[in-house]
Amino acid sequence: MLERQIKPEGGVVYCDLGRLCPEAGQTIDCSLVLAGVLPERRVALSAELLDGDTCLGARLFAIPPHHKPTATDLRLTGLRFYLPEGTCRTLTLRADAHYMDRNERCLL
Repeated sequence: MLERQIKPEGGVVYCDLGRLCPEAGQTIDCSLVLAGVLPERRVALSAELLDGDTCLGARLFAIPPHHKPTATDLRLTGLRFYLPEGTCRTLTLRADAHYMDRNERCLL
């Protein structure tokens, strides 16, 4: 793992992290199906990786609406979490989703 501390002072900040070997650690690659998503509605999706009660990582997504005439299942792939080298415990993956839109229209 590489880490640098930076102090933004306006404008563009450039930080060279140096060299990193991609073979250390491991990646958890997840997929899921959002079932029966209504047309023309965005979905907020949260995916968390937990070690007991401790959150090791979280991914938040805004899924754009689909334009099919009826409710549709949407398959999502590529939800990835990186684990540092030496993580060998039993972990929990948790996902939750909610509509962002209620399909309301304003007459203004």
